Amino acid sequence: MMAVLQGNDPVARCFSTLAPPRLAAHLESRLQHIWLGTPDQPQHADAEAACIPLTELGAYRSELLTAMALHYGGDAEIHARALLSQWSKYYFWLAAPAGIVALLLRRPLDMSPARTRLLLRNGMPAALYFAADALQPPQPDTAACTAALIGHLQAVIETLASMTRIAPRVFWGNAGNLLDYLAGECAALPGGAGDIENLFCSCLSDGGPNPLRTPVRRVQPRSDLLPNPFRARRVCCMRNEIPGETNLCASCPLLLTMCDDELACQESLQ
Repeated sequence: MMAVLQGNDPVARCFSTLAPPRLAAHLESRLQHIWLGTPDQPQHADAEAACIPLTELGAYRSELLTAMALHYGGDAEIHARALLSQWSKYYFWLAAPAGIVALLLRRPLDMSPARTRLLLRNGMPAALYFAADALQPPQPDTAACTAALIGHLQAVIETLASMTRIAPRVFWGNAGNLLDYLAGECAALPGGAGDIENLFCSCLSDGGPNPLRTPVRRVQPRSDLLPNPFRARRVCCMRNEIPGETNLCASCPLLLTMCDDELACQESLQ
């Protein structure tokens, strides 16, 4: 993989060259699709790909739903909210690592949709391109980094929620679940745990409620078939609304409501 390419910008830099080595090694397959600047030939660019300003994502509703219906099954309209919830997980695997890298570096990243481009391939998020100058100089605290990530998520979630009847908290739950996972991966990095935990505080810097607050709980389950403590998402991702998707994820809060016979049928616990 080339880390630096000459392209539309003077130098396009891949996020895998910016991340702390331990995180870069663990997330290389994700970080290689996140860039500062746009390479001359975007990854996976072909007749099935479209590199769009993120502000235009709402115009691609049909492509997003078609992609997820092909992947999961179901009807693109009848099961739109469950399918869009699953699509958001793929997108957050681009946006969240970028925000985490910036936070660990304490370098605010301009993630505004107006300056961000998304590579869609057959309706699926394939790469994310921030402006070449989006990564700002280091700052003494992480407030600006946190605000940039939450602001980016807010804009994307509002766009996705406008595509169907779905509560935005479902998308926030997907983002928070991933960020909680990444926080665990970064716990051993110098200062990593404390910096990332600020993402999950109850209030934002302006005093408003934080939509990422407590995305995951560690609870004592009633059944011995579940791990103790059990890592439970605060909000279900609704994948079970798609026909045939009967197996829940290993952190689904619905598992806490099941009897032992029902839990025994869940592949995620086997």
